[in-house]
Amino acid sequence: MSIADEVRAAYSHLSLQEKEARNIALASVLEPLSEKAGCVTRERDAGKNTLPMFLAAGVNIFPAYAHLTSFLQEQEKPEGMYLFFHEAVLLSKAHRDGGQINLGILEFSFPLVAAHVLYDPHSNESPDFLFSKATALLHATTPADVSSFYEGKKAARDISHAFRGKQYPVYEHDVPTVFDYYQQEFEREISSSGHPTGRTHNRQFLQGFPDIQRSWHAYHASEKPFLEKLVDAYHAVMNHPDNLGIGAGLGADFVAVTIYLVLTYPSNDMPLR
Repeated sequence: MSIADEVRAAYSHLSLQEKEARNIALASVLEPLSEKAGCVTRERDAGKNTLPMFLAAGVNIFPAYAHLTSFLQEQEKPEGMYLFFHEAVLLSKAHRDGGQINLGILEFSFPLVAAHVLYDPHSNESPDFLFSKATALLHATTPADVSSFYEGKKAARDISHAFRGKQYPVYEHDVPTVFDYYQQEFEREISSSGHPTGRTHNRQFLQGFPDIQRSWHAYHASEKPFLEKLVDAYHAVMNHPDNLGIGAGLGADFVAVTIYLVLTYPSNDMPLR
């Protein structure tokens, strides 16, 4: 057995809880290392947001995703999974400065990670399979999940207010599932002529994560080194006609989840070079 085979074997011997938590944490840490316009990078902070904040937030969420995975393995169904969303939001802030919460990464990754655990834990399918299963999974959540989801959203708001002085509303809807929440929010954004970022954010959950799909396919179409692939994926999202005017942070969130998918569905080559 070569040393490369030993490395692959060491990873394959991890539990699913360890793999899922490692993959989303590593994805969150790798995302800001690429030079994406308007985003925190190795060379540039963005406002009061710094690289150490984002790196710490990425590592901090490891336990919540391990707990989520263990819960789903035991329950074998998605009901109750959003209890760990609140935990992830709180842990994101642990032992770090600043009030920026990587909330978008948490929102997008939660149903995708859950779908992987429940429906494709051995990565026999593909991200395209996962996108449809994650949307279906959101329909299977419960009013208790909606309540836990709101707790996480409000905790993120309170952290931003307490540590950044930033205030924004969390709209609550009397809905039976988390999918219905995103449907209501999407319709509210449309009717109120809301910001393109909000509309694009909520559309992901209703339409099979179209911009994460776009980012994923752009990443694989690029023949550049890893970090430059991420820039190509980012540009594919930001330059798409449907996304004109969205915030750079949303594009970065899509890239972070793309990295999770790259790590979860690896190709034969080593992706990080």
